[in-house]
Amino acid sequence: MESQGFSSQTGISSDNGTDDREARSKYWIAVYTRPRSEKKVASELANLNIESYAPIQTVVKQWSDRKKKVDCVIIPMVVFVKVDDEDAQFVRNHALIIKVLTLPGHKEPARIPEKQISQLKFMLKESNEPVVFEQTGFKQLDKVRVIRGNLSGLEGEVVRTNDGQTKLVVSIDILGGATVTINPLDLEVIND
Repeated sequence: MESQGFSSQTGISSDNGTDDREARSKYWIAVYTRPRSEKKVASELANLNIESYAPIQTVVKQWSDRKKKVDCVIIPMVVFVKVDDEDAQFVRNHALIIKVLTLPGHKEPARIPEKQISQLKFMLKESNEPVVFEQTGFKQLDKVRVIRGNLSGLEGEVVRTNDGQTKLVVSIDILGGATVTINPLDLEVIND
C-alpha cells in the first residue's frame, strides 16, 4: 500500500520521482577493508549506488627491463564512503569490510568533513609528485594555500622534514594526512 506518495517497493517518491536515499543527509566515513580489497569494495558499493572513494594514484614503476604505470592505493585497507545512517549500517555488514572507523570511546562512525575528501581527491589528481599517507600525527605548523602550479588553491599545513624538504599535508580526521613534497615558494600562509 502506498501512503503520502511513496512506494515502499521501489523506494521512489511518486510526488517528485526521487529516490528516498537521495533525500537523506549524507556524510563521509572511513572503513577498513580486508587486505588488497579497496578497489573491489569501492566497485561493489558503486554498484549499489553508494558513493565511495578509494584513494589511488597512478605511478610509474621501474623494473630492470621496463617501466609501467601502476595504480597504487595510498591508504592501505581504507575506503571512504558517503552514507546516511541507514547506509552506514549496511556498509558495516559488508563481507569485505572489517570495521567502520570510530572515535575512541564512541560507537557511531567518525564523520570526515567533505572538504578533507575534496582536497585529498584534488591532491591525488593534480600532483606531479608521489603522494604519501602518514598515519602518525603531525606537529601542526603554518596553515598554507598553494598559489602556483598544479595544486594551486589547495589548502593544508606545511611540515619541514629533517632533510630540509617542505611537505604539504592534507589532514584526514582520525587517520593522519596525505603528504607531497612542494616548493615553499609556491605557498602562502593563511591567516585565521
